[in-house]
Amino acid sequence: MPYPNAETWRYAAMQRKSNVSPEEAQVRRKIACSHNRHNNIHDPDVLADQELYILGKMDLREYEAYLLFKHTPKA
Repeated sequence: MPYPNAETWRYAAMQRKSNVSPEEAQVRRKIACSHNRHNNIHDPDVLADQELYILGKMDLREYEAYLLFKHTPKA
């Protein structure tokens, strides 16, 4: 893994250019907001992670890998 921790990975990804149009980001944001309301999600860390996908800083494959890396207990 090229990143020592999830915070470094998230920071590096947020420095990237967006890979989606503003219109696509808006669609993704509406879906995420609906999901968050329905599931009572308000955690700032979760919301910050969602921005990685919403803004197109990570594609879905990288986003999934990031979340696994972040939430898998270290041995």
